[in-house]
Amino acid sequence: MLIAIALAGAAPAAPPAPAAAAASCGRDALSRDINACDSALAAEKSAEEKANLLYERAYAWNERDRPEKALEDLDAALKLDPRFADALHERAYTLGELARFDAALRDLDRELEIRPAAARVYRERTYARLAAADFAGAYADAVRASELEPENADAHLLRAERALWLGRFDEASREVDRAEALASAQKSTDSAKPAADVRAVVAAWRTTSGAASPAQRCTKAFDTATVAEPNVIGDCTAAFFAARDAGKKAEFLTYRSVAWAAGQQDEGRLLIDAEVAAALDPANPDMLVNVAGVYNRRQRYHAALGQSDRALAIKASGPGFAARAAARYGLGDARGAFEDAKRSFEIKPNEIALTVLGDLARDSGDKASAKRYWMGAYHLGDRDDDLTARLKSIGIDHPDQEPPAR
Repeated sequence: MLIAIALAGAAPAAPPAPAAAAASCGRDALSRDINACDSALAAEKSAEEKANLLYERAYAWNERDRPEKALEDLDAALKLDPRFADALHERAYTLGELARFDAALRDLDRELEIRPAAARVYRERTYARLAAADFAGAYADAVRASELEPENADAHLLRAERALWLGRFDEASREVDRAEALASAQKSTDSAKPAADVRAVVAAWRTTSGAASPAQRCTKAFDTATVAEPNVIGDCTAAFFAARDAGKKAEFLTYRSVAWAAGQQDEGRLLIDAEVAAALDPANPDMLVNVAGVYNRRQRYHAALGQSDRALAIKASGPGFAARAAARYGLGDARGAFEDAKRSFEIKPNEIALTVLGDLARDSGDKASAKRYWMGAYHLGDRDDDLTARLKSIGIDHPDQEPPAR
């Protein structure tokens, strides 16, 4: 059941820069030049000051979507200052970006020991707990965040979102009401639209088609590619709650994830459902490949690589190699990408492998081969905008009029 491989956590608010960080190579300087603090780091004798500089650079790496580099600096900072709360928080966020949620939770637990009344720690932990399929824990953290910041409309919206995963639809609606009332009283247009969006999500979760078997309708909608029809999300949700084992719950979430993308154009919720499905059924390589595909689509290539490695360790498969090929290509590993794409295609021709092979051919200047591979992906059924753009870049404006590659 590999649905997301061809498809495409929330970043924490920027904490204030540590006062001790050298002004000459603080966050502003690093935003312009990632090497701005190298000399200061080399010269710094104080462990605490050096940890501050490493933390600042890690934040800059994350701003550049380089979590692997951020993690190196944060590991070093926390070795120097194990109780550096801001560094713990940033490392937890970074680990979440790498889909290492268990490790992220350990850092957040440590951070809460240092500052137990910090709402933003509970907000960050609720994301990691949800991705780990800890629904009760994610809800408890959202409740605590809303208690610590009762006038924060977004905190109540987050609580509403987490109440949904426990089937507490009425509570979710009440929390949206609270958020809307706060936004109105504070004359906040920033919170008004998110509240309306979450209200629509609550309605989508709880509104079924009335089918005698929501599970059958959910499955049929997926099998017949009619997932964009009204109330499929509600039927798949009902099937998720009714399922008695984690594997079936993961299956219905996988179906629902497609409905979010196809019917609502909501790839954020597609990702959430794919992450939770993989956490519910971690021994199922299909679930890992699905979420790797979503990470690839969102250019989170390190996370995609990790999940596809896990999937391939369980079972060698064409989709698994294709997902890893895309991740390796995104990380600049041309040789690894070629080997995985070739192996994937040999198992079974597929659009992802052909797209990667086309990208590699283009990069080497072989326009004819790029066309052959990309048109192969098109004729296998890929109509993604990214593939269309690739074809246009080599002069093919109407791929439907091109003959199949020989």
